[in-house]
Amino acid sequence: MHKAPEPIRSWTWPHYQALHVFLPGLLRLLGGWRVVGRDNVPETGGAAIAPNHVSYLDPPAVGSALPRRAYSFAKKELFEIPIFGWIIRKCYAFPVDREISDIAAFRHAIRLLQAGELLLVFPEGGRSADGKLEEGKVGAALIASRAGVPIIPCALSGTDQVLPRGAWYLHRGIVQVSFGEPITFDKFESRRLHKEQLQEVTHQVMTSIARMRQEQEEFLNAQA
Repeated sequence: MHKAPEPIRSWTWPHYQALHVFLPGLLRLLGGWRVVGRDNVPETGGAAIAPNHVSYLDPPAVGSALPRRAYSFAKKELFEIPIFGWIIRKCYAFPVDREISDIAAFRHAIRLLQAGELLLVFPEGGRSADGKLEEGKVGAALIASRAGVPIIPCALSGTDQVLPRGAWYLHRGIVQVSFGEPITFDKFESRRLHKEQLQEVTHQVMTSIARMRQEQEEFLNAQA
């Protein structure tokens, strides 16, 4: 039996706020920390943040780059790990069963967004095996459209160098987080989009991520 998700509160856990100061400082020491487009994230109201996914470091990296707290999905098995499960729950992660269509997690995500919270939804699903951008799934578009909130595309690079697959400690590298312009659903007449419409929005999201990733690569080349 899994514990209930962290409830929506008017205040934020102090350790979560401390992470927003500690992690960027640590990443600067390890090579670099760069955030672009933070003003594309609304100061209030719900929004789905849709990043590419290359490392377990991605959720805290995106969370540290955001101007306010964000909730996130995490596979249910992580909550079974002693201490670690409690920590990620207090960092606003909530469990999802990836083996089934987890309706409870889906509904909780919509409630969070409608309550004015930010939610991380990785459109690729799992981590990319080689760091390259994979095909996006419609989950982020589905959740955002049902909640009636915009999607903010987010591009990540460098997290897979700082925390590669299988690594137990952080390596050196430059971590970049970029936020794109919001993608809304204003042109659609209903919140219940059909498959082709969800795929259209997902394509917009992935195109925006790819464009920002190219800008991040150009920045690194200019620094070399």
